Amino acid sequence: MSECTVTTFDFGGTNMRAATVSVKGFEWRVLDRQHRPTPNYLLAPHISAGQRLDDLLDFLTGYASSSRLRFGAEAVVAAIPGPIQGAGTVLALATILGPDSQALCPIDLAAQISSRLPEMQVKVMNDVSAAGYRFVPKGDDFAIFTLGSGIGLKVFLDGQPRVGPHGLGGELTHMVFDARPGAPLCDCGGRGHLGALASGRAWVRVETGAHEANCAPDLAGFTEPLARAVAMLHFSLGLERFIFAGGLTEKLGEVLRTSIVENLPAQGWNVGQDWNAMVQLAPADDAHALIGGALAYRWSVMRSKDRTC
Repeated sequence: MSECTVTTFDFGGTNMRAATVSVKGFEWRVLDRQHRPTPNYLLAPHISAGQRLDDLLDFLTGYASSSRLRFGAEAVVAAIPGPIQGAGTVLALATILGPDSQALCPIDLAAQISSRLPEMQVKVMNDVSAAGYRFVPKGDDFAIFTLGSGIGLKVFLDGQPRVGPHGLGGELTHMVFDARPGAPLCDCGGRGHLGALASGRAWVRVETGAHEANCAPDLAGFTEPLARAVAMLHFSLGLERFIFAGGLTEKLGEVLRTSIVENLPAQGWNVGQDWNAMVQLAPADDAHALIGGALAYRWSVMRSKDRTC
């Protein structure tokens, strides 16, 4: 089986990551990595959403061109923190562009990347879908949560992320979990969404409030909405594997996982579920979308048989 080399990008609300990944079958090797801060709407409020998007594309173009020269990379995979429709149209990009993202979206990002890199194959994916492909070879249906600047979620059934005909599946994180008028504000502009209650940015708010009150952060209260989301998916779909990844997950580690597990028995019917076994931590290497994106590209080529990789 031949080997192919893919340039992958993971555009998070805090960092932009890039890697060159060599894939052969189910095996992969990371040949090179880079990252730099994301010019998000909180860190760079003085620049327009369009300028922030251009910064992302400049980073992608520079690294991909270098990767093609140095490693012979033939494809670009861009993992984006928002819903993707069709062949690569971004419907929203709230954690990076903020509430203004809807004025710029939809964005045919695949076409924009292809115009800059016409010699390379291009694939645009949701970032959590990309991350999930890393865990497909281990078998079983699962849900993957990424806790970073915001919260990402995708459900994988039969080895595929289930996003529906319009690419909106997995956006449970933009569902209202706190209906109070004064509930925390989400990056998308809504209030009380799961992403506003239990993301990395939400945890900073909890830690800041605890410091000002001279008390410990309320981790149990923070993870209760996450446990509610796990329970919803378990009771509705029968899932028994929940993977947690992302910067906040890596920061808090086992204490986060334990707190979610401890909140689960109160979420609904208990008929002998082993909640502790269901909730798992991903490897703490911050590379899931980079690796998974390369695997997804490789497998899509194998399925299509349109070309040899």
